[in-house]
Amino acid sequence: MLQLAPKVVLVLLTVLVLQAVDGSEQDERVSRAIAQLGASQYADRETASRQLAVMGVIAVDQLVHAARGNDSEVAARAVDALRAMLQQDDSQLSNKAEAALESIAEQGSLAVAQQAEVALDFFDVAQAVSARKKLEELGAIFSDAGPSGLRIEIAEDWKGDSRSLKLVTRLQKVVHISLFGLQLTQRDAVTLGRLRGVDRLDLFGVGLSDDAIKQLKQRLKETEIDIRKGGKLGIAGMPLQGQCVIAGIQPGSSAEKAGLLPQDVITEINGTAISDFGACTRIIGEHKPGEEISVVIERMKPDGSMGQFRKVVVLGGW
Repeated sequence: MLQLAPKVVLVLLTVLVLQAVDGSEQDERVSRAIAQLGASQYADRETASRQLAVMGVIAVDQLVHAARGNDSEVAARAVDALRAMLQQDDSQLSNKAEAALESIAEQGSLAVAQQAEVALDFFDVAQAVSARKKLEELGAIFSDAGPSGLRIEIAEDWKGDSRSLKLVTRLQKVVHISLFGLQLTQRDAVTLGRLRGVDRLDLFGVGLSDDAIKQLKQRLKETEIDIRKGGKLGIAGMPLQGQCVIAGIQPGSSAEKAGLLPQDVITEINGTAISDFGACTRIIGEHKPGEEISVVIERMKPDGSMGQFRKVVVLGGW
């Protein structure tokens, strides 16, 4: 074991004590400045706001606490100080300020939460171009979703993580987001809850809990959310056909392995009548990969008559 000389030990202990004292003094300075956010004089409040904005990382935690307090003036100014930190040319500070504002947006009072969301939205606008470039590098696919905006598809070969998924919230004019086969976390669900202006969100085989999905629907009340547990038959269809007519079979899919063919008509799944392709996909979406379903098929015979038969299919996954 390495033996340190007594003088070296004394120096190290002195440094640690000085650091602790310095940290305590910094905390006290932050506390005094936050107290001044509620001062009676406007000039004092403005001075405190400017001081906190430049104090950096040491002030973030206390600012979050202040933003969740009962004093609306202090809370609003605390959020504004965090907003100013987002604009600093310091990635550590901006990341911490962003996380703090996200926390306030999730748990603060309504007015303060909205202020935090506005601050994040302005930050997102500034980051939109670089966010798209980074998402594409990680495997996200962008396409036009008509004249209204863009669609993003992120599949299981996605090379990103929870932090990089946040880049989606920085994009502009996105109206349709599809996530296939990713195992999302509660943190990811919170990120998706910050989406605004998205018409449709597809979550296929993403592993979110029922509680997480419920909270997500509450936050995105204007968004059509299509949730499927991950079971996949591997067919293409025509939603407006009026029947569930199979238009195509994905190679190697469960449908191909079960012997289904294009132009087959699915009339029943697990005893439930199927009226169209949408009803078919909804029922399949209630099942997980590896589960079995019983499918009734109508198929035209060589003589032109219709035959009916039943197939047991083991579903694949996204």
